[in-house]
Amino acid sequence: MAIYDDKWFEVWFEEGSDVIPLYLLIVTQNEKGKIVIIDPLLKNKILFEADNYEDAVHWLSEDQFDIVEGRIFSDDGW
Repeated sequence: MAIYDDKWFEVWFEEGSDVIPLYLLIVTQNEKGKIVIIDPLLKNKILFEADNYEDAVHWLSEDQFDIVEGRIFSDDGW
């Protein structure tokens, strides 16, 4: 899946062991301006699509996901 417009993504995690999170999800904006939550383990399947960032965060919070601090931009060299 390509990342569009603002070219940003966030990584969200579900706590697991002391060393490795149990689960990771990616939040980004798609080409239509929707905020999507992607599961990289399921070949980047979209698990949830929201009209705005706040709805996506609410969906993640219901399942007790936390954000990895920081946002990575394409200008950062990825």
